[in-house]
Amino acid sequence: MALEPALHVSDMPLLRPLRQSCSVCWIGLTACWLLPWLSGCSQMFTPPLTPAAKSILQPAQTAPDSVTLEIFQLRVPATDTELTDQLWQAADEQHLSVESRRGLIGNGFRVGVLGGALPDVLARRLNLQSEMPAATDERVITDQSADPRAVRRVVQLNRHESATIQVTDLQDQRHVLISGQGGLKGRSFQQVQAVYSMRAEPMPGQRVALSLIPELHHGEMRNRYTGSEQGIFLITPSREQETYEQFELAAELSAGELLVVSCLPDSPGSLGHAFHAIDRAGATEHKLLLVRLLQVPGSEILADAAFASR
Repeated sequence: MALEPALHVSDMPLLRPLRQSCSVCWIGLTACWLLPWLSGCSQMFTPPLTPAAKSILQPAQTAPDSVTLEIFQLRVPATDTELTDQLWQAADEQHLSVESRRGLIGNGFRVGVLGGALPDVLARRLNLQSEMPAATDERVITDQSADPRAVRRVVQLNRHESATIQVTDLQDQRHVLISGQGGLKGRSFQQVQAVYSMRAEPMPGQRVALSLIPELHHGEMRNRYTGSEQGIFLITPSREQETYEQFELAAELSAGELLVVSCLPDSPGSLGHAFHAIDRAGATEHKLLLVRLLQVPGSEILADAAFASR
C-alpha cells in the first residue's frame, strides 16, 4: 500500500500567508529583544565614571547659623602695669549694662569690649610661638616653657549649643566671698575648678549675643545623670557645680570684636580672683580671657530667622 506524501505548508496556498506573517513576527520580536542590548553594550561593559571633583569623603558642612569664636587665655604678672593700662584704656567697659557692671565689679570682675586693632603690648604678648631657643643642644624645661603664657582655641557653636572654658587648674581648696543683695557671704570649696559656660546666639545686623556664665566645679568626681534636649538621660562623670547666673557676662559683638575678662587688682578673695588670679612661686599672676568673634552666619536672613525663633 503506497503512502501518500506528507503535506508541506508551502504546498497549502491557504496557509502560506500565515507562514509569512509568523516569520515577520519572529524577526520583529528578535530585533526588539536585541535592540536594548546592542544600544547599551557600551554601558554594560564600561565601568561608570566618577566625576573627578566628587570625592567619597566630603568636607564637613557647617550649620548655616553657626558662630566661630577664637578664645585666648593670657597669663600676665599682676605688676605688669604697661599691659593693664593700655588694655583698659582701649577697652569699652561701658558696653555692659549698669546693673551687670555693678554686680561684676562688686565681685572682682573687670569686663570690656575691644574693637579694631589690638594695643601693641597685647598683640606682642599674644604671640603663640614658643620662646624656647631652637638652636641649643640642651633644652631646660621651666615654668615658662612647660606652661605657656598664651594659649589659643577656636570653637564653633550652633544655636542653643554651649561650650566650656576652663580658666583654672584643679585646686585643693578655695575660699570665695560673694557680694550680693544680702551682703557679703563666704564659702569654702574643696577640689575646685573655675569654668565659664559659653553660648553664642546670632543677632540681626550680623552681630552675635555672647554669654559667659561663671561656674565653680567642686568636690569628688562622680557619675551623675544629665539630661539632653532630646529627653535622653546620660551618665557622665562630673563634679558638683555652683552656677552664678546673676553674674552673667553678656555682650553683643560684631565680627572682629573681642570680649575681655580679667579681675580687679585690689579684690582678693572675690569670685573674680578665684577665676583670674593665680599664685605661682610666691608671685601673683592675672589671667586674661579674650573671646573674639571670627565668623557670623553668612546670610542676614538666617541670622534674623535665628533671632526671631528664640
